[in-house]
This record gives sequence, C-alpha cells and structure tokens, in this order.
Amino acid sequence: MSAPPVPSAPPPVPPVPPVPGYGPHRADCPWCGSRRLRPRLFGEGPRRAAPGRSVLERCLDCRYGFRNPPLTPGPEHPVVRAGARLRQRSAARAVFRRCPEPESWLDVGTGDADFPDAARAYFPYTSFDGLDPTHRVLRARAVERVEEAFVGRLTDPHIRARLRGRYDVVSLLRQLERVPDPRAELRAALHVLRPGGHLLVDATDPRRPLALPAGLRAELAELGCTVLTGARSGRVIARKDASAA
Repeated sequence: MSAPPVPSAPPPVPPVPPVPGYGPHRADCPWCGSRRLRPRLFGEGPRRAAPGRSVLERCLDCRYGFRNPPLTPGPEHPVVRAGARLRQRSAARAVFRRCPEPESWLDVGTGDADFPDAARAYFPYTSFDGLDPTHRVLRARAVERVEEAFVGRLTDPHIRARLRGRYDVVSLLRQLERVPDPRAELRAALHVLRPGGHLLVDATDPRRPLALPAGLRAELAELGCTVLTGARSGRVIARKDASAA
C-alpha cells in the first residue's frame, strides 16, 4: 500500500508594502502653480528631504508655505498632537468671538476628531460632524466625538451634493497643505457652508510655522466672503455673504 501523497506547501505570501507616509513630491506650488519654490531650512541639513522625510517649501510668488512632499492622513506623534491641541483651543476661541452659537459644524480632515473634542468646551450645544479620507473618523463617531462621520474628500461630487448648504461653520485646520488642489478644497468648503456661515482656515503646524497663501483673502472675497481677521493673523476666519452661491 503506497503512502498518501504529501501535501505541497502553500505558495509564499507576498509581503504587503507599507503605506507611504508622504504623498508625491511636487515641483510646483499647489496654490498658484509657480515653480519658483525655495526650501525653508532650519539648522544644518540637506536642501532636499531624505527618503521618507519632507521639507518645508515656500512659493516665491504667492508666499504659500507647505510640506513637500505632503503628509498623508494618519495618526501623529502624541507630542505633535498635544501641541496641536493648544492651537485648536485658540482657534475655537477665535470663532466663538464671532459666532458664539452655531448649530452645526463640519471639521474637514478631522482624523480622530481632536479639534471637535477641544472646541466642545466653547460650543457645548453645537452639533459637530467630521469628514476624513480615512476610517479614523468612524472611530471618532463611535466614541461620540462627532455626531455624523463621512469618509472621503470634500471635493468628491457626491459628498458636496449631500452636504450642500448644511453647516454654520466649516473648519479647515492644517488641511489646505494636505490636498493636491487647495483652491478646489476652499470652494468645496464654501459650497457646504450656509449663507452667513463662517469658514475657519488655519495652516499652522505645531512643529513649524506654515504660511497661508498671500492670495487667500482675495480669493475668499472673490467667492463672496467677508474676511473678519487681519492680514497679520496666522489664521483666516471669513463669513459667507448672503448673496454668495
């Protein structure tokens, strides 16, 4: 009697490549398209980023500061998150002085909804929703940091149509420098904002100061908004005019 055949070993499983921490490197400014970029250097080091790292670049035409390549969405170091929360509370206070009782608020690029959690100290009766390209926002909803969670991009036509004119406040904290087309992100934010609602834009990275584009305030004015913060402010708060589309 012959021995039973020995089962063959299963084929090896190919390794799963790690998720990249950064997006593709850009040769042009994401705001104005200029190729006149200059790295911002801090201390000693190479002009360009080493593999797996990004540098701060500034456009010489519009003065926009951004990370190149941009950071992809994902959990950040606890020290970075602690520094960001200080900025988040400051941003919430700034909105409170101009819009103390909004009914609904959408935080774009919310991740684990750290900002809604910090802002609730000033807005206990506001309904906070979160939008993020990752599923972290679903975890934030599960622990009741946001009431509704949306996975995707604000520029997605389906999300834009679903959320059109729904919110009294829309916040873009460190969001413009994370997307390939920040001007399209800005228009999409105004699309989901009600007339008379307020837009909050803050690009400050707790690790390095990033500059908002010089044309941001003019762009908002062309889109039918009244800018409420001064030119020296590191953040922009604008009110969508009633006549804006």
